[in-house]
Amino acid sequence: MADIRDVFVMKERMNSGASTVMIILEKASILITLLIILAIGLALDLPSWGVGLLFGLSMGPVVFGHYYFIYIRPILKLQKAKVEE
Repeated sequence: MADIRDVFVMKERMNSGASTVMIILEKASILITLLIILAIGLALDLPSWGVGLLFGLSMGPVVFGHYYFIYIRPILKLQKAKVEE
């Protein structure tokens, strides 16, 4: 399992050739996902502390999930391909 330092190193390695538009789309995707979670909390008619708790507890997994699929997973596939050679 990668720790936070490894995530940032992998992110820098992947972003070296990335365009600005792709980086903005990544952040927008995270924000839209969190907005959907907020809307679900409001649609369930949760109290304000429940919506905040739902939003707060989902923030970490959403951000890590996006970073995993965008940065960590491609590098792990490359490493696995190099080991198999």
